[in-house]
Amino acid sequence: MAHYFVGDIQGCYDELMRLLERVDFDPSQDKLCPVGDLVARGPASDKVAKLMLDIQDSVLTVLGNHDLHFLSIFHGLFQPKKNDKLDTLLKAPFAEEYANWLAQQPLIRTFPQLNIVMSHAGLHPHLSLQQHLDMSDWVQQVLAGGKIKPWLKAMYGDKVNKWQADFSLQDKFNFIINVTTRMRYLKNKGQLDFKCKDTLAAAPDNLTPWFNVPRMEDVDFQIVFGHWASLMGCVQNKQYMALDTGCVWGQYMTMYCAETATKYQQGALF
Repeated sequence: MAHYFVGDIQGCYDELMRLLERVDFDPSQDKLCPVGDLVARGPASDKVAKLMLDIQDSVLTVLGNHDLHFLSIFHGLFQPKKNDKLDTLLKAPFAEEYANWLAQQPLIRTFPQLNIVMSHAGLHPHLSLQQHLDMSDWVQQVLAGGKIKPWLKAMYGDKVNKWQADFSLQDKFNFIINVTTRMRYLKNKGQLDFKCKDTLAAAPDNLTPWFNVPRMEDVDFQIVFGHWASLMGCVQNKQYMALDTGCVWGQYMTMYCAETATKYQQGALF
């Protein structure tokens, strides 16, 4: 059995299939581990969603910001924008099944046998892994509980950008979602910056990429994440692996086999 971690798919079905064919992926034995953002903005979100349902017993994904936004749209909180390219998926006969499946997925997954922790955007350096996991487990229960519209409706906004022990439940919900699905740069006191998406070389001096901030606890695991296409996989630290390499923006999709420490890449086909 092999675990294949893959960067942001975002509806890029053909590229994903090329990679799965290249590694001879066997859903009866292997595991596909997407870093989140399965759908939206790419040309074939409906096909990606159907594939996830067809091989769901072999998929170990986490939620990304676009996955959560899809859930908000599906539940009628927003109208899809043209560049979301979600109309075909929303009209598909399996759309409800996909939304229900997606709502059961976590924000963070651990792979103890591989010494890997996966989150779409990363882990905040000022919080322990256990703090992340406790909040992630709670959010997963909320989303899978069926009454998610009020939580999703109040999820949006940039107000909750720093950890506080006395958070309200909604603020705690928003904070861990902001950390695990939106985080890139941090300000000097650990506040999340939601605006800058630049490369490391182009970022303002007052911002630090989250993975360059010293962690509050020593860790012996690797953090696998996506979300940040402008990094193009370059973090220059073996403790972190960035897998979003901008396929939906015309660059390429990256897949990583943990057992063999091998990377595979497929250029955009649209």
